[in-house]
Amino acid sequence: MLLWSQVTFLLLLCVMESIRATSVSPSTLRPPLTRVRIIEVEDDYDDVNSKTTITPQLPRVTTSGVICDYDPCVVQTTPCDKISAQTGCLCPGLTGPEERPGAPELREVKLGGSGEVLVHWCAPRSTVTHYEVTLNGGKEQLSFGENLRNGAIPGLKIGETVCVAARNQAGLSEKSCARYEPPQTDQAALSAGIIAGSVGFLLLLSVLSVVLWKRRTCRKGGMGEAEGLGNPSYTSDGAL
Repeated sequence: MLLWSQVTFLLLLCVMESIRATSVSPSTLRPPLTRVRIIEVEDDYDDVNSKTTITPQLPRVTTSGVICDYDPCVVQTTPCDKISAQTGCLCPGLTGPEERPGAPELREVKLGGSGEVLVHWCAPRSTVTHYEVTLNGGKEQLSFGENLRNGAIPGLKIGETVCVAARNQAGLSEKSCARYEPPQTDQAALSAGIIAGSVGFLLLLSVLSVVLWKRRTCRKGGMGEAEGLGNPSYTSDGAL
């Protein structure tokens, strides 16, 4: 009887433990809560961009202090300012476009190979847009580009005056004028012609002298032979 009561008590304990295990509260079914620490990071994207902006690096042209190969009396195929930008040389100082240009220097008025009169001038130290060449007292006018230093003037007569002026947006410069004179013979060519003529004349005299000497020699030889044939009685030993 005691043994039976003990067995019954153990069975009751087992039943109670099984009931407790199956009757789990809803709170025990939820997963445990984990707390995550959130760290706030300031957005400095705009500030970074503003500080790290990269600007394109352009090639620098250092001024070398060398004067550009610029001749105001020679036609300029490339303007001096472009040469300076490429090489860093120094262009001669020029007055700006808002100032009236200085007068160009008219260097030469001569006859060209095709029969036209060529006018040659030198540029002033001023900003120039074009050159104006006038003749016949301003009745006729021709225009030439800023980089030109010479021009052909058709129909210009001997004794007429030619003038050259420079113009920009500020106005027209003073004129530089010259009179077209008749072409003069080149002194060097004239001297060479005189020398060549003198040498030729001396050679001609030498040839004539030789010819005359030979003719005289031939005549003397012929006369000696004629005298010997005309006297047959004469022999070298004196006998007939």
